Amino acid sequence: MWIYHTVPLLIWLGLVLLPFLFSPGPPIPSDNHGFMIKMFYGNILLLIIFYIHSYALFPLLEFKERKFWYFLGLIICLLVYVFISEQLRPGPHGSMESGRMQGRGEFRGGPGYYFHLVRFFIVIICSYSYCLFLDNIKRERIIKEKENTQLKTELNFLRSQISPHFMFNVLNSMVSLARKKSDMLEPALVNMSSLMRYMLYENNGNPVNLGTEIEYLKNYIDLQLLRYGDSLKLNLYINGRFDEYRIEPMLLIPFVENAFKHGISMIEEPLIDISISMEEGSSNLKFIVMNTISSLESPDENGRGIGLSNVKRRLALLYPDSYKLQIEKTETAFKVIVNIKLA
Repeated sequence: MWIYHTVPLLIWLGLVLLPFLFSPGPPIPSDNHGFMIKMFYGNILLLIIFYIHSYALFPLLEFKERKFWYFLGLIICLLVYVFISEQLRPGPHGSMESGRMQGRGEFRGGPGYYFHLVRFFIVIICSYSYCLFLDNIKRERIIKEKENTQLKTELNFLRSQISPHFMFNVLNSMVSLARKKSDMLEPALVNMSSLMRYMLYENNGNPVNLGTEIEYLKNYIDLQLLRYGDSLKLNLYINGRFDEYRIEPMLLIPFVENAFKHGISMIEEPLIDISISMEEGSSNLKFIVMNTISSLESPDENGRGIGLSNVKRRLALLYPDSYKLQIEKTETAFKVIVNIKLA
């Protein structure tokens, strides 16, 4: 924002010094010297009027009851400018001093007088346009800040949905192992504690290391394998260097949760394929989850459940121009392909 206040000042300084920058070489004739001095002081006066109008008078227009003071201030500035300019006008011999003597106490009028008026109103128009420009910049910044606040609020809400939804599914796995009185219950609880530790200390809304997120994903997969054992065939493919990149926490887990939820029940030989890879020489993460489905169950490919609808919205908010999501469904399989360009 400071640059918008600095540029006009630099322009005005250039105008103030203009008579000296383009003056003829020495020696300077006395007539030219008087004209240059007059231009210099005149430009200084216009510079002062520009900033008085921009920062003292223009803000008065925001209040209806202060518009009178705005126009009064404008008239005073005009009278002061014309009076001083008349005193600076060269006299018959071209000198500023004779102008002061002959012009003292009266305005001499003529073309020079109207020239002063034109310069004054050009400066006021420029100042008015400059203030409108600053107001527009300020308004856009406020709107953007409000939008960012709303987006942060929505993201926080979406994150708050993920944790209880995820824990509900994990607890179901614990209940299933407890009912079977399985010996896997104890390692499952240890695994669950690791997941909870990650959720408490890592899932704070800030991007996390991609390698850490994948380890968290592997812990969740191990927990589900303890529950389903040999009744499920799962293939996990991991390829690439992940520690160099960061990602939104718990962004990939809903796709895996969805695969376990819909890819096992009422299926004789359930299969889940999960592939995580980084394209070599780029920051593109490719994440693929495929699970078999039963003809009796029809998972919602539009992602109306909390898990998929949540992550689709988070992708749109966090990676608006940097992701691609494909959802494919056949009679026997459900497949999700996610491509994200990470920072």
